[in-house]
Amino acid sequence: MFTRSSFELKVGIFIFIGIVILSVIIFSIGNFYSIKRGYTLNILFSFANGISVGAPVRYAGVEVGEVQDIEVYFDEKEDKPMVRLLIWISQNTWINENARATINTLGLLGEKYLEIVPGTKESRILKSRETLKGYDPISTEELTRETKQTIAKLDDMIESMNKVIGDEVVRASIKNTIYNIESLTAELRDFITVAKEGEGTIGRLMSDDKLYNNIDEMIMDIKKHPWKLLYRPRESKNKK
Repeated sequence: MFTRSSFELKVGIFIFIGIVILSVIIFSIGNFYSIKRGYTLNILFSFANGISVGAPVRYAGVEVGEVQDIEVYFDEKEDKPMVRLLIWISQNTWINENARATINTLGLLGEKYLEIVPGTKESRILKSRETLKGYDPISTEELTRETKQTIAKLDDMIESMNKVIGDEVVRASIKNTIYNIESLTAELRDFITVAKEGEGTIGRLMSDDKLYNNIDEMIMDIKKHPWKLLYRPRESKNKK
């Protein structure tokens, strides 16, 4: 028999099931890290490059957390405004104090995210709420300005080279230098040819084994008796 109490019980159960399903969907879409085990760290930058709350945090290329809060404050020690990122990372992610934190972009025009490159195992592991100094990214304006300066320097260098090459005196000097190199190469080629054919003193030295052996023996004798270069034997008195 249908009663009012049974109807209210069924409605209550239906609403409870709906709340549970809705909660699961919200937690899945919102990616609430508060129900997971983890800890927070502070990352300091001078320039945040457009990163926002909710941006993913990657450690060695793997997503391990998110940016929970961003604060701009004046650092008296640095004497300039600084940006503090409060990040949440999973419990099993151990970050060393010499790790490298940078702000990167997914693709050319994709979303910003925080990339943490692992440090060395010899360095200390950061604890919850400790601070890691990040490496400031280069802004688009600064990159554009440096690119323009580089292009301007290249244009000046090319213009200077054109002026030097276009100078008649320089062109004549280069032409004479090339001519002298060609002449020297031809003379050296002729010299080697003559030497191989045994003509001249050097040619005989290269082709005559006897003459070469005599010179070699003389050099070996001087090495063994160097005093012969300084001592001259006396002539015999009986010699007329």
